[in-house]
Amino acid sequence: MKVIGRILMALSLAVWLMAGSAAAQQTPQPGGTIVMALGADPETLNPGITTGYAVGAVTANIFSGLIRLGPRGEILPQLATSWQVAPDGRTYTFTLRRGVRWHDGRTLSAADVKFSLEEIAGKFHGRFRIAYANVESVSTPNTGTVVIRMKTPFAPFLQMLDTFNAPIMARHLFAGEDIARSPRNLQPVGTGPYVFQSWARGDRVVLVRNPNYWEPVYAERLVFRIIPNAAQRSTALETGEVDVVTDFYLAKTDVPRLRQNKNIRVRFGQPIPALDFMFINTRRGPLANAKVRRALAFAINREQIVAQAMAGIARPARGPFGDGFKYAYTPETDYTRIYAYSPERAAALLQEAGVARDSLRLSMIFDAARAPLAAAAQIIRDNLRQVGITVDLVPLERSVMIDRVYTKGDYDLTVQSFTSNTDPAIGYHRIYLTAPPGQPFVNATGYSNPEVDRLLALAGQTPAVGERAKIYAQVNTILARDLPTLILFDEVGVDAARAHLRNLWQGLDARDAWWLTWVGK
Repeated sequence: MKVIGRILMALSLAVWLMAGSAAAQQTPQPGGTIVMALGADPETLNPGITTGYAVGAVTANIFSGLIRLGPRGEILPQLATSWQVAPDGRTYTFTLRRGVRWHDGRTLSAADVKFSLEEIAGKFHGRFRIAYANVESVSTPNTGTVVIRMKTPFAPFLQMLDTFNAPIMARHLFAGEDIARSPRNLQPVGTGPYVFQSWARGDRVVLVRNPNYWEPVYAERLVFRIIPNAAQRSTALETGEVDVVTDFYLAKTDVPRLRQNKNIRVRFGQPIPALDFMFINTRRGPLANAKVRRALAFAINREQIVAQAMAGIARPARGPFGDGFKYAYTPETDYTRIYAYSPERAAALLQEAGVARDSLRLSMIFDAARAPLAAAAQIIRDNLRQVGITVDLVPLERSVMIDRVYTKGDYDLTVQSFTSNTDPAIGYHRIYLTAPPGQPFVNATGYSNPEVDRLLALAGQTPAVGERAKIYAQVNTILARDLPTLILFDEVGVDAARAHLRNLWQGLDARDAWWLTWVGK
């Protein structure tokens, strides 16, 4: 089955590349509307204070970063037209694009960049603030130049300056505001290719073309339809009610059917490594005991989750950083080997930990709109029942789930998914680094290990891949022992769109660069 799956994926990719090549030869057509599916309302429209998926999907089209990442991860100009990096990796000098205006008509300046990095992303953004901890100063020698001086080098710093990690916000709107609670967070004013028009909660967010953007913007409108039910999102794609369903919201069990539809184009293999986890709240009762956490790892059948919840479109988990970044993977701590499915070993470990059979009852929280995670949660519940652990499933609307898991830490187990852009330091370090509770998508387990903190900081500062591999090997050994999270699977990634759309997926992230897509006949 695995071989057949690979062949199907290769054929699908070849067809997509051929279609993409043919589409690229057509003349771009302005006009039309692109409708994208979301599973829930965004929790805010300020991408500087959260890494929420729906927030990024909408606001990547409203705001800009200094750079953007192309479809192969290449660093491309956006608000910065050029940059120089000092040989010691400690000074970055950016030249800003001239004549850029905010959607309210004001002119962008270097002061906006400095304010955004220092006062918003550097303080509130779950990924960027890890990088910003290495920044010594941000200076603006003139209105068109920004100089960032680092205390210590941070290897993936440049690629973290895109709109998903360090969006540039308007200083004249946010200065003096309580950033986290500002009403401006619901009235976005950016410099990006689309302008915010309206938001009918529970129904849709509408953006319209920015006539002053510095590149052609083809579609007249982007509409984000809120469709909580995964099956209805696939049906909406088939009927043409929506044009795009990205991997995050796509029910994998529907993929074989969608692939048979000539009006739908399916892309396998998203370019960004992504992992799905079961987070374990290490602050709670028996779960504070690593031996109990290891018992859970033996009790959960991750092959079954891949086969049934993901329709075989995933890879069983290999380690705390997955297998997407080869240098961060260690064969000696491969979870498929050291935590191979064994209810017998799980039961023995629970007994050693003093947990009597049928005495442990746990809650498991998940985003109700994510069909694969809901299916994974059901399999986990059934697996743990086999070793005498009762699991109560708690499906929640996404914003409520975020509050319970990340703000309040009010859960036992939860299934979550994370991506890490072009480097594990960007997206995965935040899961394991010591951090106070309350920050969305940052260390929900309460795990804290000073040695892990030290090693991850060192990995972020080390550019040489060979040296980083040695550091990650040490981290892997510790995390395989402590197990604050159980990695369920590495995502393969499947995005689907109506075939009449042209020039699809021109950003590394499937949510990016929609101004380059046009609506064909």
